[in-house]
Amino acid sequence: MNDPAPAQHDPKRLIEQAFEMGDEFPGPAEDLLLSWILSLPADADAPAIAAVLAERHRAQVAHLGEKHPARRLLALLEQTATAGAARAQGRRGGRRGKT
Repeated sequence: MNDPAPAQHDPKRLIEQAFEMGDEFPGPAEDLLLSWILSLPADADAPAIAAVLAERHRAQVAHLGEKHPARRLLALLEQTATAGAARAQGRRGGRRGKT
């Protein structure tokens, strides 16, 4: 891809490299996502960054089957972005959030 992920979005290039691998990415996607989140600066907005990365890399894995680890990684990035959007709207989970 011509537009590499900015260092602040993917400090160790974990996400970028996984999507560059395409159908050769072995997974597990969950481990890679966790490693990526832990590599971000403490004050980073992980949900917003996940949305940017999902949009940037979506086309690279569109041809892969739904169960492929790279597609799973894309789904996890999208879920991370969605969870952040829900939190920003004031939605809370758990017992304290229910009235």
